[in-house]
Amino acid sequence: MNFMPIPKDHIDSMWEHVEPIIKRAVGLTPDRISTEDLYEAAKKGSYLIWLVTEERDKVQFIQSVLTTRLADYPKSRALCIDFVAGTRMKEWLPIVMPVLEELGKTNKCSHIEGYGRRAWTKYLGEYDWKPRHIQFEKRLDNE
Repeated sequence: MNFMPIPKDHIDSMWEHVEPIIKRAVGLTPDRISTEDLYEAAKKGSYLIWLVTEERDKVQFIQSVLTTRLADYPKSRALCIDFVAGTRMKEWLPIVMPVLEELGKTNKCSHIEGYGRRAWTKYLGEYDWKPRHIQFEKRLDNE
């Protein structure tokens, strides 16, 4: 398996392959961001879109798509993994984690933070990830 970012000047040519995969994750928060918003942000460089690929019969197949961005807080900087979609996470995590850790260090981040399903705890614990909180939400626009 390979893990690589899509340079922002290649977003246009890759989007038709990426969008059907990442829309599963982005679709969980339709009131916050759409795949069109993500596309525009990636073209501007606000998001970096990453691919986990696997070669079969000399053809690269996309297994997963991830997004990262930098977040500056008053007392720290984080590398944020906002969206993850695809398959075989357990297999690609050992390839992905060292790359993202190095990216975070290079960008002077104090930590990496991510958003995902509770079930991921069993895989992420091996890499010293710890749940920090549970997000609660009360919609105000549906009353």
